Amino acid sequence: MLRSMTENTALRPAEVSDLPFILRQEREYMETIEPHALLGWLTVLDQNLEVWIDCLPQTVVCVDAEGNRLGYAMRGFAGDSETLIAISVLASHRRQGIGRLLLDAFEQAERATGARVAEFGVYQSNRQAYQLYLAAGYEATGEEDGGYLLLRKTLSPSDEHNRASAG
Repeated sequence: MLRSMTENTALRPAEVSDLPFILRQEREYMETIEPHALLGWLTVLDQNLEVWIDCLPQTVVCVDAEGNRLGYAMRGFAGDSETLIAISVLASHRRQGIGRLLLDAFEQAERATGARVAEFGVYQSNRQAYQLYLAAGYEATGEEDGGYLLLRKTLSPSDEHNRASAG
């Protein structure tokens, strides 16, 4: 378990028992950010569940000192490359650094795969997430289908990689 910079929280790999939490968080997102798409999302819920199960090995969960789930970051494949599927934080714990902690974990995992660039989309009305990504150095590069803004960031090599290259 990695200790985070956010006081009294830690990151751990996702487990099957996290799936109900992921479902609740994803539903809350759909109801508040993309309510017009909720009915369609519900009709393909079984397909979403399959994606979440497939992505569990690439998902990290942020927990508090008592083990209560506060949020998660899920990576998965889009075509032939990995991408950020979702970052979600409990509404009661937003704007406390957990989203940034999860984004940093995503970037660290991407660097570990050798990725030099991180790209993903954010729904245009999801202003809090958009601001988080801009503050972390992402730039909007265009608009995807369905109202998603494509974001991109060049990843700097990790400190560990730099030390290995220098030695």
